[in-house]
Amino acid sequence: MKRIYNIGWIISGILLLAGCDISNRDNNLSESLVYFINEGENNIVLYNTGEDFTYTMPIFKSGLLNKEANVELLVNSKLIEQYNKENKTTSELLPAEYYQIVKSKQTMDPSQQKANFQVVFKTSLLNENPNRDRFILPLLLTSEGEVEINQNKNIVYIAPVVKPATLGFNCEKTLQTVIPTTATGKIEVELPIGTPFDNKWNIDFTASFDQALLDRWNEENGVDYHMPVEGSYELVGDQKLVAGKNSQTLKLVIDKDKLGYGWFAVPIRLSNPSKFEIDEERSTCVVTILNRMEEIPHSLWAVESYSGYHGTEVPKNMIDDNESTRWHIRWNSTGAGTTTLPQTLVFKLSATYKISEFEILRRNDQYNTDLKGGYFEVSMDNINWTRAATFDFGTGKSTGYVSFYCPTAVTGKYIKMVITESNRGTQVSVHELKAHGELSK
Repeated sequence: MKRIYNIGWIISGILLLAGCDISNRDNNLSESLVYFINEGENNIVLYNTGEDFTYTMPIFKSGLLNKEANVELLVNSKLIEQYNKENKTTSELLPAEYYQIVKSKQTMDPSQQKANFQVVFKTSLLNENPNRDRFILPLLLTSEGEVEINQNKNIVYIAPVVKPATLGFNCEKTLQTVIPTTATGKIEVELPIGTPFDNKWNIDFTASFDQALLDRWNEENGVDYHMPVEGSYELVGDQKLVAGKNSQTLKLVIDKDKLGYGWFAVPIRLSNPSKFEIDEERSTCVVTILNRMEEIPHSLWAVESYSGYHGTEVPKNMIDDNESTRWHIRWNSTGAGTTTLPQTLVFKLSATYKISEFEILRRNDQYNTDLKGGYFEVSMDNINWTRAATFDFGTGKSTGYVSFYCPTAVTGKYIKMVITESNRGTQVSVHELKAHGELSK
């Protein structure tokens, strides 16, 4: 048995060595060939920084590494016709004044496996040409001597696109921050700012709060967020990109103790760069902030009305602070009300609250996903209702309480939950329902 074990290890080792680098197997077994690693179309962006841009194209020599390769990079204008035919375009040959090939002829030593060709693009000059986006540089790799060219990988089409040198936010245009009820003191939100090119300059810029931006953002999103109270927020960090670095992170510091409860928004705009331009698409960021209100105690809740329930799984179970009980839609003759969707449940609060958030706890067994979607409404009189929030669990499972935030806090003393979707026919259930709010003055 021991001998068989050792032989097994020897065989495994042989197989491992044979298969450890399949990608390079031909390097040692086949004839030598030279080719572009990134053949075909190469789309490159040239940022107009005032400096030339050097583009590097690696080539590879496969097969037996005992032959010298003499390679040359040529511009072949005849390839333009082939390129346009394949891509159904009307591209033109890039004029020679816009580029320079560095060392178009090279010799690869017998043991040398990789080499690089470089093309220097004169970005600023190219940017002045109104047809700059139509140009293509077709390059052909050739070889003299014993090492031949891989005819399937010997052509590169460089399509240069000149863009302005810009800086801007490197984050979403809207950032949402939810401050937990347990948090205290100051909260920081990171705002990364950077350039898409290698930055060699010290670039100053201005980051400022912009009320006009918030007004437009509110209108576009159908909400009515307000700036936090003065003194509860500030921007911290140098408003500068340092030479040699592509990014700088500012911080929006929020003082929770001064903020107050509910939703707020801080609109920030970048402007006045000392060099280059601000990217219009990345020039703004609106940070939305929810300072979570306290949970409304279930002792203040009462069931006002419902469309149905099953057996002992009554609506009151949703507000009893007992996670082992639940409300369930009626599904047979046991219970009361309807067996179809939508299901509507209305709860009355003993005081008026400004509500900003709802939490739902779904069942935790194999039917966890039965509840899918619906919405909440809030009312002062149980007659006139305002949509407060929607909920959608999708088709996946969830554990624990899941929060659904109101885009704008809604004031009232009646809460309506309308369940419109199930992942299991019409079967829906809820273990616990919570709401967060501030007592209305």
